[in-house]
Amino acid sequence: MNGLLRNNALATLACVALLSMSGIAPAQSGSIASKDAAIAAIPGGCPRFAEGAQVVTPPALYSQNGALAVSFSYQQSVDAQGRTLYCFMTPNGLQNPTLHVLPGDKLTVVVTNNTPQGVNPMTLNPPNCGAKFMNSTSVNLHYHGTNTAPTCGGDEVIKTIINSGETFTYTLDFPTDEPPGMYWYHPHVHGISEPVVMGGATGALIVDGIERFFPGIGALPQQILVLRDQRQLNDLKEGQGNCGVAVPFHDVTVNNVPVNSYVDKNGVSFVPAVLPVPAEQAQFWRVANISADSILDLSLVYDNVPQTLNLIAIDGVPINSQDGTGAAGQSIAVNHFRLPPASRVEFVAVMPAATVQQARLMTANINTGVDGDCNPTRPLITLNTVPSVEAKVASVPARQISDAAGRRFAGLAQAAIAAQRNLYFSENADQSEFYMTVDGQAPHVFNPDEPPSITTTQGSVEQWSVENRSTENHVFHIHQIHFYVQGQNNFGKEPQAPGIVGQYLDTIEVPAWSGKKQDPYPSVSLLMDFRGEVVGDFVFHCHLLGHEDLGMMSIIRVNPASGKVAQVGGALLQGVGGAHHMAH
Repeated sequence: MNGLLRNNALATLACVALLSMSGIAPAQSGSIASKDAAIAAIPGGCPRFAEGAQVVTPPALYSQNGALAVSFSYQQSVDAQGRTLYCFMTPNGLQNPTLHVLPGDKLTVVVTNNTPQGVNPMTLNPPNCGAKFMNSTSVNLHYHGTNTAPTCGGDEVIKTIINSGETFTYTLDFPTDEPPGMYWYHPHVHGISEPVVMGGATGALIVDGIERFFPGIGALPQQILVLRDQRQLNDLKEGQGNCGVAVPFHDVTVNNVPVNSYVDKNGVSFVPAVLPVPAEQAQFWRVANISADSILDLSLVYDNVPQTLNLIAIDGVPINSQDGTGAAGQSIAVNHFRLPPASRVEFVAVMPAATVQQARLMTANINTGVDGDCNPTRPLITLNTVPSVEAKVASVPARQISDAAGRRFAGLAQAAIAAQRNLYFSENADQSEFYMTVDGQAPHVFNPDEPPSITTTQGSVEQWSVENRSTENHVFHIHQIHFYVQGQNNFGKEPQAPGIVGQYLDTIEVPAWSGKKQDPYPSVSLLMDFRGEVVGDFVFHCHLLGHEDLGMMSIIRVNPASGKVAQVGGALLQGVGGAHHMAH
């Protein structure tokens, strides 16, 4: 998309002052408190590693006795290159920790917004959840991929707003059948989601117990790798979406170690992060692409040879675990895996032998269409073999889950289909507006005060075809549920992402249309699962967040199976409404 639009949005939200930190006592679930009570001050803004640094496992917090309670200070700072950084910091200084829960657990997250007072306030139409207006430093949290309720104080993003000087309490009850795997959390205020996610206010969320489906996993060393993007500083014009080896639209970071791009007389070069690993050790890698806009195609390459990745889970669901037989999962062997923004993959791979001269985690060039972003081939991590005692991997305590856990989507592929819908991505001519439209309705930018674009009933299964009618790639994501991938209809223009057909995802890429009238629109075919406990209003959108901020999002309402209409007023029990779009 148009890089100028994104850079203008970033400049509008930039702040040159570091924060003086203060905190707030926990409030009641779904409520706002003012800055009257204080917790310990948290200095230091949002620290980052130097380029070329060693990859360090993110800090982790674990639930105990069925509960995990976390306090977050949402704060920002500016780095030496002038980039605005954002993060969630705990009172004892843990930045964006990985949150570990079990199926059936209760997660409580108290968020204090300690960013400066924002500008451009906009009053929100009721019903409200939290503040009654939003501005340039408003925040909320989305618990991406979790099958939790879209209620006020739960995983609700349409109306939840936390402004500077306020505290808000989230309480999420994880289903007892929540699949074990990798999820994540991030702000989701419409109109300003891209700069804060790109600034780093994101973290992993893991539902433990995946060893129930893959018993050998529990004995393997783990790597938790969180891939983000950040504004690159070359200030060069964006290239076409098929750019080979070139200056990327955004640089990438690995666990907050930047992989910066440089241009000199010899072309473009990159400085990857460094990861010490024992030679020939099998490891369990849990990788999240939680960047704002960067599509990645990952491979482990040893002396120019791509290695086998044995897929264990995608988007938080163990591979081949939902067939209804109750059997253990069965991995899928691939030599690369394509991760659009917001997607996660978990796999087992063997580390390089000591005789390997060069071992790297690479991302390949992505053809994102003639109007797409440049996501070139580049190294992300250099793997250096070391003795086992020198390698640092995640230490994971033993966690037990019930036999009922993890089978949430069993039988979906064989379920009766209640409705079939066609949806599509499109844009206006100058790429200032982006649309997520149900076929037969008029394209429009997201408006939280309009009725839902889709209404369905709890307990139903629907078949959706999602088309791309624009000349750049888009990424479909729906909150609260997962879907079963029936097929990718790319018409030979783009390689199919390996391993995802027949699996359960919450995010999927739809490649660009050629722009030629005689060519069909690329699409994906999905079975949408509304059989769980979730009712109320939530959203589906493009997870290239620059596109979502410019309008590419819509609301779906799931009415209870009892035949009653979902309650959407008063206390916002089902979370309807939303923040006005700040980019228009």
